[in-house]
Amino acid sequence: MRTDLSFLSVVADGPDDYVVGNGETFVHVPEVAAAVVAALDGTRTAAEARARVLAERGVDVDVEAFVSGLDGAGLLSPPRRPPNVWDRIRPGHVAWLFSRPADAALLLLTGCAIAAALTRPGVLPDPATLVWADSLAFTLAFAAGSWLLVLVHELGHIAAARSLGVRAELSLGTRMQFLVVQTRITGVWAVPRRARYRAYLAGMRVDWLLACACACVLAVTDAPVARLVMVICLAQIAWQFLFFMRTDVYYAVANATGEKNLMADARAYLRRRGGDARRGVRVYAWFLVAGRVLGLAFFACYTVPVTVAICRRSLEELAGPGGWRPVATLAVVTAGWLLYLGVLLRRLIRTRSTATNSGE
Repeated sequence: MRTDLSFLSVVADGPDDYVVGNGETFVHVPEVAAAVVAALDGTRTAAEARARVLAERGVDVDVEAFVSGLDGAGLLSPPRRPPNVWDRIRPGHVAWLFSRPADAALLLLTGCAIAAALTRPGVLPDPATLVWADSLAFTLAFAAGSWLLVLVHELGHIAAARSLGVRAELSLGTRMQFLVVQTRITGVWAVPRRARYRAYLAGMRVDWLLACACACVLAVTDAPVARLVMVICLAQIAWQFLFFMRTDVYYAVANATGEKNLMADARAYLRRRGGDARRGVRVYAWFLVAGRVLGLAFFACYTVPVTVAICRRSLEELAGPGGWRPVATLAVVTAGWLLYLGVLLRRLIRTRSTATNSGE
């Protein structure tokens, strides 16, 4: 019986390292295994494919056992996935967003933003002057703006994935037990390694474009909304560099090093307190160790100053005829912090409990 694996993608990913997948599930195989997949194009039986690989590669491969292994991994048939709204976006619809003219336009906009920041110091974000409306209105605008710009960030990933012909799925998820919007682009393994950077970094590209555009607007006029968008976008970029978590920069670093399980391998290296490990794993292990410091820096330089600015305005409004609005603002801020501290305490208890049970 002839076996047809022509629907599988086969992409070189490094020396004697190929990625084979059906768009949903992917495995890493050596070069000779990739040759077996290429031989099983529906015109040969397993025995004929074995003979061809032996003649071309000088390696005798048990093709039937290999095919059985692919079957166990769920790779003998294309995935059955219901269509989603993003499937309607064809590569041609969005490829221009990542073309050389688009790159040149972004570079020009970056230059204009830098010039604006140098000539107009007020362009740079300042949490002390960020609260441009009454405290409650700003708090609601900040929350809505943050979620909206997170969605725009994820739409950047979707556009990049679709420009590469990769399926994208938008969903809600958690990161460090907090609710986040995330884009699933597993199929990016089906494109060459260099092309994956487009999908991994597209969200930050959108954030940077918006931040630069807002800087140019602020150089001409003091638009409070532009200042708010700029602060949120820059914060989102900074967040991605906390790549002791699985952020966009983490995936870019893992792609650059060629490590398939970078975080898991680095954690195992730290648990062993050294030992043999690849250079990329050893280097990333240092970022895991420094992760708490980086997280606290983000917390101290963004979360705390914005909170302080909102609370200061609320207290000023309490001293005047502010009515119930500043009280409502303080209640919202307090509820947010109580939720954060509750989740943090829960994580610490779970971590301690796990460590205690492991010690037993």
